[in-house]
Amino acid sequence: RVDNQFIAVEQKTGKVPIKPHSSHRMQVLAYVQLVSNTTNTIPDYGILRYGEEALFTIPWDDEARADLNHSIKEIQRLMVEGGAMRNHERPGKCKNCSRQSKCPQSLI
Repeated sequence: RVDNQFIAVEQKTGKVPIKPHSSHRMQVLAYVQLVSNTTNTIPDYGILRYGEEALFTIPWDDEARADLNHSIKEIQRLMVEGGAMRNHERPGKCKNCSRQSKCPQSLI
């Protein structure tokens, strides 16, 4: 709790980026929405933490809600219609992916 609000915090390990990764931002926004729905409060933001000291505040505003809703709808569409594509060129990411064994686009 910060300033009488429930604030979602996501801790990431590894290399600290210059700015938050888009997928990490979406993850925090999903957590903020869950916090909002389960506590019947509306937090102003969530926090994305990389390592010990790098903190990014992720605002929970109209733009963030629209971004999250768009992503949810796109994921739902892809689950029904298919057609999801790998969005990176990083073998290490594929190596640690939980869907690697069934992915026709795996880099390993």
